[in-house]
This record gives sequence, structure tokens and C-alpha cells, in this order.
Amino acid sequence: MKVSVIIPVYNTVEYLEDCLESVINQTYKDLEIIVVNDASTDNSGLVIDELMKADNRIKKYDLTERKGVGSARNKGIEVATGDYLYFVDSDDVIHENAIKHLVDHIGDDRIMSGSVSTIKSLDQMEEFEENEVPEIKVRKTSKVYTSRTVQKGLFSRKAVIDHNIKFLENVTTYSDYSFVYAFFANEPYTQYTRDSRYFRRKRVDLINNPNILEEADYYQRSIDYLNMYLSVEPEYSETPNVKYIIDTDLMNFYRKTFLLFMRDPEEYEEVFDLLNQVFNKLSSKVYRKQNPFVKREIRAIQKGDAEKFKNLIRLHHILSDVKRGATSRTNLRKLIYNRVFLKQSVKRDHVVFESFMGKGYSCNPKSIYEYMLENRPNYKFIWINNGKQLDIPGNPKQVKRYSLGYYYYMARAKYWVFNTRLPKHVKKRDETVYLQTWHGTPLKRLGVDIEAVQMPGTDTGRYKKNFTFESSRWDYLISPNQYSSDIFRRAFNFDNKMLEYGYPRNDILHQANQGDIDRIKKKAGIPVDKKVILYAPTWRDNQFIEKGKYSFELPLDLDRMREELSDEYVLVLRLHYLVASQLELTGYEDFAYDLSTYDDIAELYLISDILVTDYSSVFFDYANLNRPILFYTYDLDDYKGKIRGLYFDIETEVPSPLLMTSDELINAIKNIDELNENYKEKYKEFYNRFCSWENGKAAENVVKTVFGEEA
Repeated sequence: MKVSVIIPVYNTVEYLEDCLESVINQTYKDLEIIVVNDASTDNSGLVIDELMKADNRIKKYDLTERKGVGSARNKGIEVATGDYLYFVDSDDVIHENAIKHLVDHIGDDRIMSGSVSTIKSLDQMEEFEENEVPEIKVRKTSKVYTSRTVQKGLFSRKAVIDHNIKFLENVTTYSDYSFVYAFFANEPYTQYTRDSRYFRRKRVDLINNPNILEEADYYQRSIDYLNMYLSVEPEYSETPNVKYIIDTDLMNFYRKTFLLFMRDPEEYEEVFDLLNQVFNKLSSKVYRKQNPFVKREIRAIQKGDAEKFKNLIRLHHILSDVKRGATSRTNLRKLIYNRVFLKQSVKRDHVVFESFMGKGYSCNPKSIYEYMLENRPNYKFIWINNGKQLDIPGNPKQVKRYSLGYYYYMARAKYWVFNTRLPKHVKKRDETVYLQTWHGTPLKRLGVDIEAVQMPGTDTGRYKKNFTFESSRWDYLISPNQYSSDIFRRAFNFDNKMLEYGYPRNDILHQANQGDIDRIKKKAGIPVDKKVILYAPTWRDNQFIEKGKYSFELPLDLDRMREELSDEYVLVLRLHYLVASQLELTGYEDFAYDLSTYDDIAELYLISDILVTDYSSVFFDYANLNRPILFYTYDLDDYKGKIRGLYFDIETEVPSPLLMTSDELINAIKNIDELNENYKEKYKEFYNRFCSWENGKAAENVVKTVFGEEA
């Protein structure tokens, strides 16, 4: 028995070769591989051509203009010659025995099903355990195809032709429904086996390479769904069992997608005529099963009373929000934020500041605040903390993150000044001005430039999509240099105003004097008469054991460092907060100081005579001081290859040698003057590239741009 595998293709060059090879390498060999190129604009066609040379079972059909997945699959059916049809999306893959298990057990049936698993990478396919003897079960076809898609199934081509079964071509999404509903009508029961596995790949980059079906907005989904219903319902209006399934699906879509996501009354008006047509076809059997609130909404739709429907929907959402708010304090605060605080007027003199999600009083927000405190005292300042009161001059209002006060001021303040991303659920009003200061010059890849996010519990595709949503809310973004501006535009998909003044947090590096340095040393408990080595390594994305647990081992030989350097130097350690708690310095108290929780790293720069770092962006800021920087990159190969990747070649572009051992680091510190002389010109080039915008007036320039010139 020949199987025609139909693969519609549109701009999936990143995944296509894996897809086709998974079909080519099937243990069942009697295949006809039909690839329908739906007018792709990338190099998908070239990939198909290359694989055709190696396997004459592949047949390519090029559409001259894009028609959509429904049309592409119908074209595949039209040219197919196999006994059975099997559909694969071009960004997915199938297990090597997927088709064999179906062919071996379909017998005289006209449909048989396998199973679907979602994977993020091909490595996850190896986790699939296949039974030596496939387990075959029989269930209602509608219960097997709960997602109403054709993925995983083997379908008789004769049955498709005899019943004129086709995919819908007038919708972008939901084109499969017409096909599976037809089989529900003609094949009420089907065999299925979990051992025939179809792997649906979850796309990593939803920004530059979106899944058009999954990423369609909810308005378009609603239009498509209603048009799909109007296309298929007439065929089954006299087939009670299928009509019941179609109408039940409609009500599920109405409750789970339409009501939950289309909260703007203006959008209802655009689809209300379609709703009216659809719900006047709803069966009384399905109508009777709805709750009284939904029945009232349906009656308003059927009567064409758009105004009443709008009011009922508004009430529906209010009641849903209240019900959700009653489940927890967090949900109650969100309810009050959305239903009460966002309805109140904006306070034009209120400014909310947050640094690193409320963990401290530091970074660019601190510098902007202190400039405003002195030069714009007429503003009302609010600082967000994480539950611990911060030591902040000027006695601003402080609120705990996610408290009721937090939501109140986030809703009502005219200005937000943040250096990290906001929670997605905190809505930004049109009147609100969002100043995103960010917190470093990018060395490691950021935002949509990251190939794979390795933080536990984080989905890469969703991370990128959320990041882009967040950056779309920024009215202003501060940049420290042209290099950063170029990366920020791309990595954040940022197209609003870039403030190219340098970082406000670096103003202190151009303004401080020796008295400031001595004061900070005393405050930090550092001997005033000793030079300071600051060790500030980056956070490594792979330093986790599981979600909430992280691993760390200090890669310095503290005994040798103390022996060789302690007469002249002390060592200050500034580690990432997730691993700093594991630092053990017992016995080294007179030499090594853990200042990982010290709020303002700029003050640590000021007191340091040498910076030791690796792949952290701290060295870009520290270079403003024109003091020595040493790069301790003991895991460079692993970092470049396995973690986040770097934007530039650290082996050639930094103004210092790369040191791989503690011995090399100690030797470099002991000979620091000679090293400085050898790298003098390279340091100058580096400074001009990354620090030339800094002049001690960044905070002033930012405030004048965002808040206007002083009255």
C-alpha cells in the first residue's frame, strides 16, 4: 500500500530539512512525498530541490502565489496517487516508525490515528519510548481528534475522493475542521495507537519566524472560526451527531477564546453580524446546555441587539473578574487595578522608580532620581521595593512590589522609570510615559537575539514574544554608546526614541573625588590604605540545578591570592544574587570582602584600582575610569558554545589579555603597570568606542528630554 505524505511549505527553511528527512527515513518505504511550496519567499524551495536529488520519491509543486495551508493540502490531495494520505506540517517531524505502525494495523479501515507530542528540540524525540508490539485501541473518532487537526492520522484517499472531502481555503486558521468533521460523519469510530508518534515542534523565535496559525491574533481567529462554521455547518445540519459536535465546538470557542480575549467592545461590533449569522444556526440541544448568563448573550446575538450584547459582555467580564479576584489576594489586587485604579485620572507629577525588580536603590533609576530630587523637587516620587525598606534620600513614598499601593501608583503615575522589564499583566495607559533605562552595554546576546534561553522553566519562543511585547511599551530607552543602540534596536525590536546620552549611573564616575572614594571605603568596611581588586563575574545561565536552585564554586585560589597580594590589596567580591548566598569566606575576613548585596556597583567601581571580570558588561562602565581591567575567562570555550553567546569577539576586542588560571591572574596583578603600558593604545580605542558619550551629564540630559526643560 502506497502512502502519499503531503507537506505544505511556507517559509520554514529553518525546520524543513529536519521535517523532510524524518519522512525520508521512515521504516515504511512505499511513500510518495508530495511537497507543496506555497510561494515561499525564503530558501525553502532550494532545500526541497536538494533533497529531491537524493530521493526520487519527493515531488515538488510550486504555487505561484500564496494560497494558505488549506489550498496547499488540497493541491496535495489532487495530485496524490497513494492508497492513503498522511499530512505533515513542514516545521514538524515524525518518529521513524510513525507511518509503519499505522499501515500495519489499519486493515480495511479508512482511518487510523497515532498520537502527537509537542517538543522544543529534536533531542526530546529520544525520550519517546516505543512498545515492541504497538498497543491498539478503538475510540470515537471525535474523541481521538480532540484538537480537530489532521496531524497524526492516516486517511483513505478513496474515502476522501468518494466523499469530496477537502480543507477549507477561505480561512487562515481552522482549515482542518472541514476535513475532520467529514470523517466524524463517515467514520464514527477509529483505531489509534500512541506508538505512531507525530512530533509538533514548538518554534523558538516567534518574532522573526512565527507560526502563522498559532500566532494569529484573537480577532483574526474569531473571524476565521465564524467563517469556518458558516462553511461547514450547512453540510451537517441534518446529521444530528456531527451537528452536535460542531455546535459544541462553537460554544467552547465562544467561551474560551472569544469572550476571554476580545474584551474591547469596538471589536465586537466588527464581528457582530457574523455572530448573528452563526448563532441563529445553533441547535436548541446545545443552547439548552448553556448557563443562564450565556443564554442571555446568545439571545441578544440572535435578535441582532448589539447594544444589549455589549452590555451583557461587559457584565460577564466584571463577574468573571470578581470571581477570579475572590480566589486570592493577588488576583483581587489585579482586579482593583484594572477595574478601579485604571479608571482614575493620571497624576501628572507622580514618578515611579524601580531598580532590579525592587531589590535595591541603585543603577540608572537612582541617578535619575537624585538629579530630579535636587532639580525637580516639585514631583512626587515613589520607589518600589521587594518588601524591605530601602535607604533612599529625600524620603520618597515606598511601596512593596505587587502590593495594593504598587498597583495604585502604577495606574496613576504619569511616569515610570525602570531598569528591567515590567510584569506583562501591568497595563500601560496611553497617558503614561515609560522610561526604560536598561542596565548595561550588551556583551551577551539579548532579547530576540538569544537562540535558546537556558533558564529553568523558561520557554524560548514565549520569552522572545513577551520581551518584544514589553519593549513595545517603552517610550524612551537609554543607550550608553552607538554599539548598544544598534543592538538594542534589533534585539528589543525597539522603534521609539533612543536617548543617546550615556548611562546616568556613570555620571558619578566623572564627578567623584578622592574624598568620595574614602567615604565609600569606610561605608563598605574596606581599609582606606589598601588598594582594591574588584571581582565581578557575570551570571552564567547554566548555573542551575533546578528551578529555584543554583550551583556555584568560586574559581579563584584565595590562599595564593592572599599570600601574594594582601600586603598591597584587598579583594572585593560582587557576585550575582542567585549564587552569592553560597559564597563561603570564613578565614579570609582580612583579605576578601563579599559586597554582592551592596546596592550601587558604581560606588564599588570608584573604590577599585583593578577590575577583574569575564563576560559581564561591567567592564564597559568601569572603562570610564581609565583604570586596569583584567579578563579572567577560565571557561571561555564552554561559555561561547553552550551558554548565551557573545556579540563580539572577546578574544580580540577587549583591552587586556585573557587569563585562564588563578596563577595567570595573580601574575597580571603583580605586573599591572607593565600590562597597562602594553595595552595603552588598545584601551584608548576601546574607550573611544564605548565611553565617548559619557560626560557626567547623562541624568540631566535624560530628565530634560523626558520631563521637559525646567520651568
